[in-house]
Amino acid sequence: MTRIFLGVLGGVATFFKSSNTAFAGFNFWRSSEYVGKTRDGIYEKFYIQYYKPFKRIKGDSWTLKITGLCEHPQDLSLAEINTLPIKSQVSRIKCVECWSAKAAWSGFSLSELEKRVKPSPEAVGVLFRCADTYVEYLALEDLHHARTLLAHTMNGQPLTDEHGFPLRVIIPYKYGYKSPKAILEIEFVSEAGRGTWNRIGPYSVDGTILPGYDHPLDRGKKRRRITGGEIFD
Repeated sequence: MTRIFLGVLGGVATFFKSSNTAFAGFNFWRSSEYVGKTRDGIYEKFYIQYYKPFKRIKGDSWTLKITGLCEHPQDLSLAEINTLPIKSQVSRIKCVECWSAKAAWSGFSLSELEKRVKPSPEAVGVLFRCADTYVEYLALEDLHHARTLLAHTMNGQPLTDEHGFPLRVIIPYKYGYKSPKAILEIEFVSEAGRGTWNRIGPYSVDGTILPGYDHPLDRGKKRRRITGGEIFD
């Protein structure tokens, strides 16, 4: 009886070991028409975080809606977005969960859009509305910062759906929740607003990275001390 029992335990252990190996490479969203949070496979070095799953955006029908306090509200196609003067940088996204990841980004400055739509003097910031229903507010002062980028390219390739296709914000001196992705609309507003995480979680409205610790995914999550603001390698 003891041998039978041990044999059963061994079989169960083998089953769970093989199952765990299989699940380790499993991505629920892979080959799906939806995008959602994932941290496995190729995303172990750059986690994917979304507020809610959403249907993949089709680039040929997507438009960036620019609304609110501006003289010339308009919808810009992906082709039009790609004609804007390109700005590139290497920068790291730092999450409040204490991990970070680095990439080379290309895109354009908000000022390039402002030349087209001409924001009103009353505008003090922008509300970003995204495909996952996420909303974020950023002040114009932050959006005009030299290290802030509206990115459409990551590591030399167009953004993947997971990393925010077709357009995302990169603002490396603030936590990742201040860098909205899969953007659908930019609205110029006259009052400071609150983003989705500010409304539902214990996160600051400002979002500037504080002194503390970082666990960079591209460095094996080895803990290091940071002084606050952008993390420069």
